[in-house]
Amino acid sequence: MTEQTASASPYRLLGILDPDRDRMVAFALKVPREWQAEQSFKRQWDGAIAQNKIYLSLRAPDGRSQIEYLPAAQYIYSEGPQSDGLRARQRSLGLPTRTANNELSPMQPVPYVKQRVLPYLAQNGISLSNVGNERNAPQQRGENRQLKMRGSVDGMLPNGHKARIECRINVNSQQINGDTYYSWSVVPSITQTAGDLEVTHAHTVVAQESIVRNPAWQQLEEDAQNRNSEASRRQHEATMDQIHANTAAMTRAHEGRMNDIRKFGEANTARFNNRMAE
Repeated sequence: MTEQTASASPYRLLGILDPDRDRMVAFALKVPREWQAEQSFKRQWDGAIAQNKIYLSLRAPDGRSQIEYLPAAQYIYSEGPQSDGLRARQRSLGLPTRTANNELSPMQPVPYVKQRVLPYLAQNGISLSNVGNERNAPQQRGENRQLKMRGSVDGMLPNGHKARIECRINVNSQQINGDTYYSWSVVPSITQTAGDLEVTHAHTVVAQESIVRNPAWQQLEEDAQNRNSEASRRQHEATMDQIHANTAAMTRAHEGRMNDIRKFGEANTARFNNRMAE
């Protein structure tokens, strides 16, 4: 690309910097050339696993349009004979059925927006009125059969701007011993404008679809994940063993109480029969 062509492009390349790796570029994406960009990169630890929490704001020079990418959410879930059986046993004993705070069955984008994102925004003082124009893009398959979904809803913000709340969802699944294990992520975005929403949202699409990861940064991330994976596996196994042990103990205690109740009932019946026979 020549210098003249680059200067004529309505977009520029923005690098997202990782402060924990000497401000190394983690990934880059195209953003409107004259728009102001603000970014935040933090890590949230869940046991031995780090989740990258990245926030990005793009604002038009006249202040009439803005695009925000909220930090991604990560979820896990499992279903099948073993997982469903464990939940049923825990439920029968009055125990929580969730084994992790981020355990959630995979959802479609529009229901996720309505059930998770809109309430979150409302809790943070951003309420959306005139919600409608629900859209679900066709599902796609990515690398390693990863399921890719995208959906959005439109509405009106308190400042009078038209807004589109969109979620892009990636779902990975794996079969293990008859159960299906899911690992899925959600990237929410808010596109708002006092002008044409479709025109502004086109910038959102360009930014999202132009993301390119830095191979060197990705290798560092994978190395770190691999170092922590064994610790995470041991932690998960210990948690599951404790759940099984607690469930077994609760089951034994429940069965013991039921046996005591049955013996008490049998004794009462015997005494009643004896009195009736006298």
